Amino acid sequence: MYFTKIDGKERRLPDFIIPGAAKSGTTTLYQQLTGHPEIFFPKERKEPFYFSFGGVEPNYEDTRFNEIPIWDTHQYLSLYSSASSVQQCGDASTSYLYMHDISIANMRKLYGEQLEDVKIIIILRNPVTRAYSHYTYLIRNGFESRSFEEAITPNGIEVWKRKRWGFDYLKYGEYARSVQAYLNAFKNVQVYLTEDLKDAKSTMSRLCQFLEVDEIVDLREVMANPSGIPKNKMLVNALRHNRAFKAIGRALPEKTKLKAQSIRDRVMSSLLTKNPMSEESRSALQKHYEEDIEKLSKIISRDLSHWK
Repeated sequence: MYFTKIDGKERRLPDFIIPGAAKSGTTTLYQQLTGHPEIFFPKERKEPFYFSFGGVEPNYEDTRFNEIPIWDTHQYLSLYSSASSVQQCGDASTSYLYMHDISIANMRKLYGEQLEDVKIIIILRNPVTRAYSHYTYLIRNGFESRSFEEAITPNGIEVWKRKRWGFDYLKYGEYARSVQAYLNAFKNVQVYLTEDLKDAKSTMSRLCQFLEVDEIVDLREVMANPSGIPKNKMLVNALRHNRAFKAIGRALPEKTKLKAQSIRDRVMSSLLTKNPMSEESRSALQKHYEEDIEKLSKIISRDLSHWK
């Protein structure tokens, strides 16, 4: 277990961190782990995003978004105050990979010399399909209105990423430098690919061994955060923002809540259109990521030729 001292009091810190990548399967890992009796995730917020801000209030143009991250140190530490001594605490915030420099620096401020022993779990997706999935996810949520071709232009990214994070579609998939930064700062790092989740039993077995907890006997089939273009925006928004559903969910046992969320996401998926990416965009992205994929392949010692 890890602690930091604030105002003369010992406060609990996460034992492991899942820094991303966004739209690569972090929610699936989270949902498989969160019902485990030896694992603790904050119920208040799946992604606190704290280490991307570390006590500094966000200042994006979208003021509504500025209310989402937990940036206050005391508020962040309070998320883990109810964890038991037999539980491993986790933080699954996808901004930590994209914003790796500032996130790792802020981690070091709280953990000090303990930092290198914290366990890191990274999951990565083919950056081409990841970028398009992220784009259609933001369309689904009502944040994106441009064509994909416009959204991935240098100017389109530069202007819109000031609104909130999420619009830097290209850099989110440039993994090599980010992964290397975590390997440099931490001794215990495991890197998975989204396709590893196809063999959920084997992947979760390795993950539980890494976290030193009992294996999960009852793995769930997870449908999490589906991306796509809404066929009916009103219905999709109703599922996303239903207050009654959220209120009931907070009162349910964790496993029951996760099953309800999975049902909701399956219904939502049926209300989304999966329009394919244009071949022109795919070709441009493959060229953009070619060198980074080569570097990443060497860093993690895995064949990534199927990503090209």
